[in-house]
Amino acid sequence: MVSRGGFCLIDWNSFHVVRLWPLWLAVLTAVALFALWFFRRNKLIPDIDPIVCTAPAKGLIDRLPVGLGSVLLLLITFVMMEPSVVRVESIEQRARDFLILVDTSRSMRHDTLVRRESFELHFERRVGAFSEWVDDPRTLPYVARYELARESLLNFLSRLRSEDRVGLIYFNDEAHSVSAITSNIAFVLDQLESMDDYVNWGTDIATAMDTGLNLLKRYPDQHKRTVILLTDAETSYTEELEQQLIRLANDDLSFYVLWITTDATEPPDEQAAPFLDLARSIGTVVTIQNLDTDNLQNALLDIGRMEGYSYQDVRRHPIDLATPVMQATRIAILAWLAVMATMFHPMTNTSAFRETPQ
Repeated sequence: MVSRGGFCLIDWNSFHVVRLWPLWLAVLTAVALFALWFFRRNKLIPDIDPIVCTAPAKGLIDRLPVGLGSVLLLLITFVMMEPSVVRVESIEQRARDFLILVDTSRSMRHDTLVRRESFELHFERRVGAFSEWVDDPRTLPYVARYELARESLLNFLSRLRSEDRVGLIYFNDEAHSVSAITSNIAFVLDQLESMDDYVNWGTDIATAMDTGLNLLKRYPDQHKRTVILLTDAETSYTEELEQQLIRLANDDLSFYVLWITTDATEPPDEQAAPFLDLARSIGTVVTIQNLDTDNLQNALLDIGRMEGYSYQDVRRHPIDLATPVMQATRIAILAWLAVMATMFHPMTNTSAFRETPQ
């Protein structure tokens, strides 16, 4: 987190105590002692002459034991009530959490318009279920969708700030959490190399979003949070998917869908259309038409710029007032014991008393 100003104040309207019985006990005790003195004020006990019969100036020291004792009792009562208050803090910061969901279904191995010979790839395509017919995948003429997506993510993640955090999930029929929410961007970059192993089967966006939102809950933080879904949207629209989108909206998360399509002029698949419409209502859908070396990468960089602005993050921190008051109480106890055990005891200074009329 980078702080560049803000404010901090105490919200006294939030003052709260856990229990009230110590206050009522103190009040009842005070009333009982006052009544005892009132009805027995001409008796030797209780004797409050050190308070009422001392000279105005010299008697201040003589009143010290009783005064400290009263303060001590008030402090102990206050501590036993367990008071608390809320501190409101506003911090200007730029840190972000990015949760990236990458579609690794079978359709993501479709070819793009980018020829392999004209594009520098940082990751070699592995031999797998999608390239069994060749001994060397590097001889495939075109770069696959997932390969360009991986290269774009490499560029995007490399540009993040050191205080940002990233979580990465690959999904097909299942969701695979390859990186939890972490500020170790180098680790996330290393996970991109394993994307080939997940490129197969279908597209279950609902499971991916459920896994991702649960991941965010397991790694809470004060950062603003952004969910980026990279998919070709070849999925079935289900009630579960709708519930996950509503859940995302309720969590107040920034949401972007990078929709890879071969022809944006054609309407989306009947199954994908409701999903894209609902996604537009709660976030931003960016259409990536005829995936090439720039459009997906530029879309990710635009998201980074939009979500990288500084913002005021208002935090509310409960403050336990009992702890500092208890420290003051300990000091008061030491002072009271010192006064009661030394020459400052009121009965040692008889000159401070006024003469009682005969």
